[in-house]
Amino acid sequence: MTENSTDELSEIRAERDALRRELGDLRAHLCVALRLLHRGPGPQGITVLSVASDREIVEAVRRLVTNATPASSEAQHR
Repeated sequence: MTENSTDELSEIRAERDALRRELGDLRAHLCVALRLLHRGPGPQGITVLSVASDREIVEAVRRLVTNATPASSEAQHR
Protein backbone atom coordinates (compact mmCIF):
# COMPACT_ATOMS: atom_id res chain seq x y z
CA MET A 1 0.00 0.00 0.00
CA THR A 2 1.18 3.48 -0.75
CA GLU A 3 1.27 6.25 1.81
CA ASN A 4 -1.63 8.04 0.07
CA SER A 5 -3.86 4.98 0.12
CA THR A 6 -3.00 4.40 3.79
CA ASP A 7 -3.91 8.01 4.57
CA GLU A 8 -7.16 7.69 2.63
CA LEU A 9 -8.05 4.48 4.43
CA SER A 10 -7.34 6.10 7.80
CA GLU A 11 -9.52 9.06 6.86
CA ILE A 12 -12.37 6.78 5.74
CA ARG A 13 -12.17 4.81 8.98
CA ALA A 14 -12.20 8.01 11.03
CA GLU A 15 -15.30 9.24 9.16
CA ARG A 16 -16.99 5.87 9.65
CA ASP A 17 -16.23 5.91 13.36
CA ALA A 18 -17.54 9.47 13.69
CA LEU A 19 -20.78 8.48 11.94
CA ARG A 20 -21.17 5.47 14.23
CA ARG A 21 -20.75 7.73 17.28
CA GLU A 22 -23.32 10.19 15.91
CA LEU A 23 -25.82 7.38 15.26
CA GLY A 24 -25.22 6.01 18.75
CA ASP A 25 -25.83 9.46 20.23
CA LEU A 26 -29.02 9.82 18.17
CA ARG A 27 -30.28 6.43 19.37
CA ALA A 28 -29.51 7.32 22.97
CA HIS A 29 -31.27 10.70 22.74
CA LEU A 30 -34.31 9.11 21.08
CA CYS A 31 -34.47 6.45 23.77
CA VAL A 32 -34.38 9.08 26.51
CA ALA A 33 -37.06 11.19 24.78
CA LEU A 34 -39.25 8.13 24.12
CA ARG A 35 -38.54 6.64 27.57
CA LEU A 36 -37.19 3.45 26.04
CA LEU A 37 -34.09 2.98 28.16
CA HIS A 38 -33.74 -0.58 29.40
CA ARG A 39 -32.51 -0.98 32.96
CA GLY A 40 -30.94 -4.22 34.03
CA PRO A 41 -28.75 -5.59 36.76
CA GLY A 42 -25.06 -5.28 36.16
CA PRO A 43 -21.95 -6.45 37.95
CA GLN A 44 -21.66 -5.76 41.67
CA GLY A 45 -25.25 -4.52 41.94
CA ILE A 46 -24.79 -1.68 39.44
CA THR A 47 -27.80 -0.81 37.26
CA VAL A 48 -26.94 -0.95 33.58
CA LEU A 49 -28.79 1.25 31.08
CA SER A 50 -29.04 0.16 27.47
CA VAL A 51 -30.78 1.72 24.50
CA ALA A 52 -33.64 0.14 22.61
CA SER A 53 -33.16 -1.45 19.23
CA ASP A 54 -33.81 0.52 16.06
CA ARG A 55 -37.01 -1.49 15.56
CA GLU A 56 -38.26 -0.58 19.05
CA ILE A 57 -37.50 3.10 18.42
CA VAL A 58 -39.39 3.09 15.10
CA GLU A 59 -42.37 1.30 16.68
CA ALA A 60 -42.50 3.84 19.52
CA VAL A 61 -42.47 6.73 17.03
CA ARG A 62 -45.26 5.06 15.02
CA ARG A 63 -47.35 4.72 18.18
CA LEU A 64 -46.82 8.39 19.00
CA VAL A 65 -47.82 9.47 15.50
CA THR A 66 -50.88 7.22 15.53
CA ASN A 67 -51.99 8.46 18.95
CA ALA A 68 -51.39 12.10 18.03
CA THR A 69 -53.26 11.93 14.71
CA PRO A 70 -56.99 12.77 14.94
CA ALA A 71 -59.27 10.03 13.58
CA SER A 72 -60.59 12.12 10.68
CA SER A 73 -57.07 13.05 9.58
CA GLU A 74 -55.99 9.41 9.83
CA ALA A 75 -58.78 8.30 7.49
CA GLN A 76 -57.64 10.86 4.90
CA HIS A 77 -54.08 9.51 4.99
CA ARG A 78 -55.25 6.01 4.17
